[in-house]
Amino acid sequence: MQKKHSMFGNVILLLCATVWGLAFAFQRRAVGSINPIAFNGMRFVLATFVLLIVLVICELVGKKRGVKRTGWNKSTIIGGICCGIALITASNLQQYGIQSTSAGRASFITALYIVLVPVFGLLIGKKFSILSRFAIPIALAGFWLMCTSDGGKLGMGDLLGLGSTVFFAIQIQFIDIFGKDSDPIKITLVQFFTCALVSIPCMGIAGFPPTDTFTDINNLINLLYVGIFSAGIGFTLQTIGQKYTEPSVASLIMSLESVVGLIGAVIILHEVHSTAELAGCLLVFLAVILAQFSVPRKFLRFNKNSFALTASKKQWFYDDESLL
Repeated sequence: MQKKHSMFGNVILLLCATVWGLAFAFQRRAVGSINPIAFNGMRFVLATFVLLIVLVICELVGKKRGVKRTGWNKSTIIGGICCGIALITASNLQQYGIQSTSAGRASFITALYIVLVPVFGLLIGKKFSILSRFAIPIALAGFWLMCTSDGGKLGMGDLLGLGSTVFFAIQIQFIDIFGKDSDPIKITLVQFFTCALVSIPCMGIAGFPPTDTFTDINNLINLLYVGIFSAGIGFTLQTIGQKYTEPSVASLIMSLESVVGLIGAVIILHEVHSTAELAGCLLVFLAVILAQFSVPRKFLRFNKNSFALTASKKQWFYDDESLL
């Protein structure tokens, strides 16, 4: 039964990675039609409504089963606000960046936040795995190769995308700090609501999209996908999947988001990537994988009785929920 639950969780998380990865293509399609701030503002308004419905359903099901959920405590409110500010900053930088770079490249640049999470974890007393030290230079080499593969210099879109990964990593740290004492759906609802609320005055400055924007079927598809599927349903899938999967395995599966992002960009947007650019993507993905592993200090121990080497019980994965 446990194996069946684990397989179910893995499938759900793989679906989650697929939904998130395909979002890059829809974000790229929105470029030129809706300004980034308005795009993300409406995105998180939709996501807030979707997650509100999910929360109501979970509350009703939990009440029927007699399961008591964590209430609206300080960690939920303060943590959700902090996460929301970091998330909307990261999302806007990412959307501005994707205007001048490919969706496939943007997906791998975004994946670099997984490499940054262990680095930022040092600030709150987290251990820094040995392999994470190798992941950083490999990630930088991959980023450089990926973004300069055409013989040019780093573009503004690439730099903005890299800046967004910093705030994505900060958002993950806030989740790690406040999430332990909060209901995951409630803190994310506050997070999405904060993103939407912050976006309203910013939209007034950047400019609201014209009304004919919403009569364009392509714009509606882009917004509905990133708002309902990527944010609302994607988070729900992540929450369900993590209940049945080990944190280390979950983070590994969800890192496939970058691979799906590249494939989706090729299929949906017909993007073409050079061999050097793909090599850079491969190095970034290798760094992402290494950042999620840790080498046990004593991987093998000598058994004096049987004169044999037996593997220790320590895990290879960097088992840390803050990476999720």
